[in-house]
Amino acid sequence: MSNFFLYLKPFLIALISSLIFTKVLILFGRKYKLYDKIKENKIHKKNIARFGGVAIIISFLIAIFLSGDLVFDNLKWGVIISCVVILFFGICDDLKNLSWKKQLLGQIIVVLIMIHAGLSVDYIANPFGGAEFRLDALQYSIFNIQYSILGSLFILFWIIGFMNVINWLDGLDGLAGGVGFIGAITLFFLSISNLVNQPPLGIISIALAGAILGFLFYNFHPAKIFMGTTGSMFLGFILAVLAIFSGGKIATVLLIMGFPILDAGWVIIQRAKSGKSIFKGDARHLHYKLLKQGWSQRKVVLFIYLICLSFGISAIVFQDLNKIFSLVVLFVFFYAVCWLHSLRRAMEP
Repeated sequence: MSNFFLYLKPFLIALISSLIFTKVLILFGRKYKLYDKIKENKIHKKNIARFGGVAIIISFLIAIFLSGDLVFDNLKWGVIISCVVILFFGICDDLKNLSWKKQLLGQIIVVLIMIHAGLSVDYIANPFGGAEFRLDALQYSIFNIQYSILGSLFILFWIIGFMNVINWLDGLDGLAGGVGFIGAITLFFLSISNLVNQPPLGIISIALAGAILGFLFYNFHPAKIFMGTTGSMFLGFILAVLAIFSGGKIATVLLIMGFPILDAGWVIIQRAKSGKSIFKGDARHLHYKLLKQGWSQRKVVLFIYLICLSFGISAIVFQDLNKIFSLVVLFVFFYAVCWLHSLRRAMEP
């Protein structure tokens, strides 16, 4: 019973805080006309506030501070400082639409903060057995602190990759938030399982889930508020970091986020082939394509929820080679959907 309240408290604090702060930000956005810009490649055609990510971050931080069961070591302080940096760059982008170079600068700063705080990946487990893939062979020193070159590069690409995947996913009402919620809940159940057994990770994950759920109450179609760059950068960051916190369960998070990651990869390839910048937004993402086929926003979002939830469950149940098999199934499934969409378009008059 004590374990139940250990996780219920941060969840409820985050949920209630998020409901309150999100509502306040909706009213604040309407009063000062701080709306998401209506563009050709966006679905919404009316003024909607876009500072929901601020509510998610503040609610998350309040919950972990008030949980009373977390010891704030360097890594956790690194997360808190990174959240402040994300708030700064995210709000600046939501207000002034920063260039992709300035957004990337903010993402790099966040990664450097986490590496300096002690976030590390020394090896990646070999799912086929045998020796793991070591990332700590090459070392460098700054102010008498040792860092791994390969491990640091892995963290850099891992976190920045996730931040941008979630940012690109944030195209329909409730989509990025819902996928982030599924990721947080999956990591929560993983953290309290016998395999991982990390109560601090469980507290952080369930606080994240509560903060997202409160926001989703106002963000699910028809949305009254968007998470904006602040929210998408934060969700990508925290999911990537929690994957490393949980004992390097990289394959687990790849399964949860596999569909959005494959979609991002598909879009990058298509943009590059057409000679367009990979950073310039367009309607090539699968969720936009399904909308064009006549699917409703809710149907598209629930479809992607179902996929992410199915592979999230497999991430908890399966281990090692079975996870690799699930990743292969996910890869084949995604490209089968894309192929069927292309075939349908080719058959249209």
